[in-house]
Amino acid sequence: MEKVREMIDGFLKKMSENEFMMTTLFDIPPEMINSDVETEDDEYKGWQPIDSIITDDDIQLLEQDIGYPLPLSYREFLKYKHFVELFITDLSIRFQPHLPDRNIRFLRELVFEMMEPEFIIDRGYIYFADFSDYGLLCFDANAHQPDNEYKIVYIDHEILEEAHPYADSFIELLESDQEKGNRFIEYLNNVDL
Repeated sequence: MEKVREMIDGFLKKMSENEFMMTTLFDIPPEMINSDVETEDDEYKGWQPIDSIITDDDIQLLEQDIGYPLPLSYREFLKYKHFVELFITDLSIRFQPHLPDRNIRFLRELVFEMMEPEFIIDRGYIYFADFSDYGLLCFDANAHQPDNEYKIVYIDHEILEEAHPYADSFIELLESDQEKGNRFIEYLNNVDL
């Protein structure tokens, strides 16, 4: 899964070229604070990615709780770096802050608390990221895939009963171009729902 690491490094490098992208209002652990990042406002502080403390054992405990194994590529994503934000090329995708926490609380909250579980995890959808302000992106764990590289579906915040295909895998999501989200919204607007 070296490819996942290379892509994350590339996204973080591009973000670091714009110092504002490396600032936050969030409370962050001291080891993530980067005082070399200049901020115009005292409320903001610079941040830096750090190596992840997440282990395979931590992920296995989470998988037991949610009832599904995670994709191998996403497991690598969790185990590689901690970050406050991660902007990928597809600007419609928003990941939650991935701060040092061996319980992986951010993902537990997405799966069990952020949306009605009976419409998401109880139907085999593992909520892991947001799609712009429109909805959620979930791994579709209903169809067995090698290495659990599930397809990714979009679910509208207001129509939780419907899932629409978004990407064939987590890797494909990370490789998406800048306009994929716009094309997808255009597609949804033209589909007879």
